[in-house]
Amino acid sequence: MLALVSALAGCEVFDKQAALEYEAATKRWYAGDYPAAVSMYISLVKNHPYSPHADNALYWVGVTQFLYLGETEKSLQTFRLLLKKYPRRDMAPAAQLYIAEIYDLGYNDYPRAIEEYRKAAPYADKDVREKSLYSLADNLFRVGKSDEARDTWIGQVKEFPRGGKADIAFYRLGTLSFSKGNIEEAAAYYRRSLEVSKDKEIAIKAKYALAQCLEASEHLKDALAIYQELEPLYQNKEAIQIKIRALETRIIKKSY
Repeated sequence: MLALVSALAGCEVFDKQAALEYEAATKRWYAGDYPAAVSMYISLVKNHPYSPHADNALYWVGVTQFLYLGETEKSLQTFRLLLKKYPRRDMAPAAQLYIAEIYDLGYNDYPRAIEEYRKAAPYADKDVREKSLYSLADNLFRVGKSDEARDTWIGQVKEFPRGGKADIAFYRLGTLSFSKGNIEEAAAYYRRSLEVSKDKEIAIKAKYALAQCLEASEHLKDALAIYQELEPLYQNKEAIQIKIRALETRIIKKSY
């Protein structure tokens, strides 16, 4: 019993020390001293490999190497080490997602990104799963697999109908439908995007695209109303004003 109490007391001391080291490294990170922060995080992992802070420390090493130190390959190695050492820890899903994003955004290696997003998508972490599904579909689209991309986006919005990526997924589904001549389906997706959108830029794009659908289906007055609503917000003022004048002319001619 005494030995057990002594061991537990020793663990508590190590946990407190690891927490202090993690806090000190994080302070260096926020101060912008990224090399020092990375060195301190790595030291923590070496000295306290079983600490609950160890996976967080490795995660921030990987993030810092990629974003601030320009060490992309080292960043990938760090995230892979995290997944190897702590596959069931809290930061494992985020590490796998970051690996996928590095191949996607860092290397433009879309086939490899697809492979890595497929590994990230099954995690139970809802944020990681939704982002992985959206980006998986995006990369599938980029490599010409539009049908598979469509199915993936549909699966995403079915599972996360009001998630953080729902508005852009609905918008992309609308664009796919429009490109195939499915105007009514496209309009329905754009409306869904507007229903859930919290992003001003996406909302403007979805409204403009919806107006195009209405125009294509000869609902000219409804389309004109949306273009006029968008005029004060649209970045290219001249382009939308030309659109409005052309549509007004069409409406007048149609009334003859």
